[in-house]
This record gives sequence, structure tokens and C-alpha cells, in this order.
Amino acid sequence: MPKSNPRRDRLADKIDKEGFFSPPCLRCSEMSASNMSCECKRISSNRKCNNCVRSGVKCERDFHNERKWQNLERDRMRLAADLEDAERSNDEALARLSETSAKLARLRKHKRFLEARNKAMLENDVALLEELDSQVSWPVAETASLDAQLAAVTDDPSLSQMMNSPSFWENFDSAVAGGIPSPTGGNQSSSQ
Repeated sequence: MPKSNPRRDRLADKIDKEGFFSPPCLRCSEMSASNMSCECKRISSNRKCNNCVRSGVKCERDFHNERKWQNLERDRMRLAADLEDAERSNDEALARLSETSAKLARLRKHKRFLEARNKAMLENDVALLEELDSQVSWPVAETASLDAQLAAVTDDPSLSQMMNSPSFWENFDSAVAGGIPSPTGGNQSSSQ
């Protein structure tokens, strides 16, 4: 083996620092087989690896054996299958996300519609109540008189008996609707 040369050492250090890992040459393979720490690095402008430059020997590479090719192909197929599974999972997740986003958009739109409908109905009812209140204005004295009459009537026991009768409520409904109340008790045809 040739003596150490500062130029070779400097070039080997440069290749070691800036080079890329490559499949090991025959010498690096032998070093690895004998349990020596060995990194086979090259730079594109130099055919020799860092270890062969440092040692001053010819850097020979042999064809890769069948086992290495099989291992490489197995790894490539495993990676392709893993990649396909990951892409399928990603597509399914995106589809679920799209469906969920569409549902969320529909629900938000429906909520806005119901809120607008609620507001419109509330405004309509308030406006109708204000209109009714403006049309029916009871004088304060008349309201007090009606309250007194109602209080006097509710103490009358015959009134509560009369209110329990179904015919009372039929006549009450027709009187409120502007009709003529039918006589209580008996047949309507006999009263004509």
C-alpha cells in the first residue's frame, strides 16, 4: 500500500465532506465485511471513492449481485403498495371532508333561513298587535268598570255552574263570533 500523501488526504477529505453515498466498491465491501467502519462516498467528477483515493488504490466496482437487485425490487414494490394505500386513504378522507363540508354548508344555510323566518314572523305579529292596540283603545274608566263587573260575576255560584255546562260554551262561541245564541236547555226548534 502506498504511503500517505497530503494531496490524496486533502482530496479524500473533500470527497468525504461534499460527496454523496454510493453503493460500496469492492474495497469498501471488503472493509465492511471485516467489521471496519466504512462509508463509500463519491463526487460526480471523480470515479474513485473517498477510501480508495485516501489509500491510493484502484477503485473497482463489481456488478450488483442478484440478491441486492431482489431486495431493491422488493423494497420498491412495498413502497409502491404503501404509497397506493396512503393515496387511497387520503382520497377517502378528502371525500368525507367534502361531504361533511357540504352538509355543514347546507345546515348553516337552513339555520339562516329559519332565523330569517323567525324574525319575519315575530315582526309581523308585533306589527299586528300594535295595529290591534291602536284600533281598540279602551278608556281607563271603562276598563275599571269592566274589571269591577267581572269581579262581581265570578263570586256568583250560579255563574260557575252555568260555565260548567257545554251549552254555555256553545252559546258563548256563537255570541263571540257575532251569531245569535241558541236558548239553553231544550230543543232549538221548539223555541221558534
